[in-house]
Amino acid sequence: MLPIVQAMQLLSEAGYEPLGPLVAQREFPLLVKKQQVVSVAKLVDPENIPVLQRLKQQPIPRMPRIEALLTAADCIVSVETLINGQTLADRLRAHGPFSPEMTVRVAQELLVTLQALGQQQIVHRDLKLSNVMDYRDHYYLIDVNAARQYHAEQESDTRLLGTSGFAAPENYGFAQTDQRSDLYSLGIVLNCLLTGQEPSGPLDATTLTQDSTWAPIIMKATALDPQQRYQSATAMLAALPGHDHYRPHHQSVIKRIQVQQWWPQAKRILQIGLWGLYGLLVIVAISTGFDQTTWHARVDFWVTGFMLIGAPLIAHYANRWLQRHWSVSRWHRYRWWLRVAEAIFIFWVLGRDG
Repeated sequence: MLPIVQAMQLLSEAGYEPLGPLVAQREFPLLVKKQQVVSVAKLVDPENIPVLQRLKQQPIPRMPRIEALLTAADCIVSVETLINGQTLADRLRAHGPFSPEMTVRVAQELLVTLQALGQQQIVHRDLKLSNVMDYRDHYYLIDVNAARQYHAEQESDTRLLGTSGFAAPENYGFAQTDQRSDLYSLGIVLNCLLTGQEPSGPLDATTLTQDSTWAPIIMKATALDPQQRYQSATAMLAALPGHDHYRPHHQSVIKRIQVQQWWPQAKRILQIGLWGLYGLLVIVAISTGFDQTTWHARVDFWVTGFMLIGAPLIAHYANRWLQRHWSVSRWHRYRWWLRVAEAIFIFWVLGRDG
């Protein structure tokens, strides 16, 4: 059986409904839906399974969550959360260079993500502008198809992967990649943001940013010799401009990471509780309606009650649908109009009944 046919069969058996390709004229990655949640399905190389299994067990902050790994004899499919934002490559082309202050924000958030990857001995290996997503004013590192587990005893990677212009020299077999390789790629990304230019060759004096604060940081991050670079994401984070001012924010990020470990289960319990409360309200509305003296009055009471109870629920799901199908900027622009319409509707129902 062809891998793509087998992949579609695996997704169908797991309850995923195909919506269409994420990239035009390519069958995978594929947008899929399950229980009204849209995700991304990808074909996976068998060598990536250990890394994906680890990321599934221990999600990384500001990276897509691995929801499922579906396996068959000749096909492996991963399903991960959809980060529906704008890549740094697209944003750079649309709006030009980032300010130094904005660049600090990007660096801080990506370094926190690289810290978490480093704790699990995982190297991303393909950090580039098109693999960083701007989503709701935060920066997410996507696409772990090139990621690998670091092994101290190896001299070089078994597969040579990376994107020209962004990949460190060791990505091409000179040595084994480690977190310093990701820091090299991050340095290139930051230089692109500051200059507004994507790399066309090795970084040198003509392509390095002229910002006097950022230039030495990027030079150190992108040194050809890994021993001359920052030796960890934590070390580079400490070297960023305004690090002392950032420290309280950094601590809050760490707390949010801890919350992410238990939030999915707590969210499920909260949803069950809210649906139970909603059902109780419906039962109360029905039983209270019987207090009316005539059937006409009872029906009118029930209709009014269900309109009041149902309006927030309908608005909520309409908001979620728009969030999945619209761009982030368009959704932010119109979602409050939906809430205003909901409030007007409720006041109209209340006023109609006096």
